[in-house]
Amino acid sequence: MLLLAPILYAKPLDRTLTLKKDEVFSGKLQLNKFKKPLSLRWTLFKDHGLVVHLKLNHFPYQFILYKDLQRNTFRADIFKENSAEQKISGNYEHPYFLVTFKNFNDKEGAATLRVKASSQLKWIEP
Repeated sequence: MLLLAPILYAKPLDRTLTLKKDEVFSGKLQLNKFKKPLSLRWTLFKDHGLVVHLKLNHFPYQFILYKDLQRNTFRADIFKENSAEQKISGNYEHPYFLVTFKNFNDKEGAATLRVKASSQLKWIEP
C-alpha cells in the first residue's frame, strides 16, 4: 500500500496561486518514473515587473514577468533527455512548465500567478 501512495497523490498541474513575497510554492513534476523537484517564489515587484525565482531540478532561473500579453509567461521545457523516446512515439513537443503573471495586489502585497504543466506530467505535493 505504501508504494501506491505517491501515485494516488500525483495529479495534473493547472492552478492559480496567490503568493506573498518570498512565499514558496513547491513540489515535484513526474514523467513516468522520473521526478524533478520544483520551487517557485517572487522577491520584488517594481515598475510593474515581478521578479520570479524558479528552481527546477536544482537549476535556478530568475526572470521578470509583466502583465502584458507578450511578457507575462515563462516556459521551461523539461525532461529533454527523453527526446529519443518522444521521437519514436511521434510526439516532438517536450513536456513543459509554465508560470503566468496575472495580477498584483498592492494592498495585500500578493501576486497572482497561474502555474501549469503539460498534460503528460504529473504534480506531486510535498
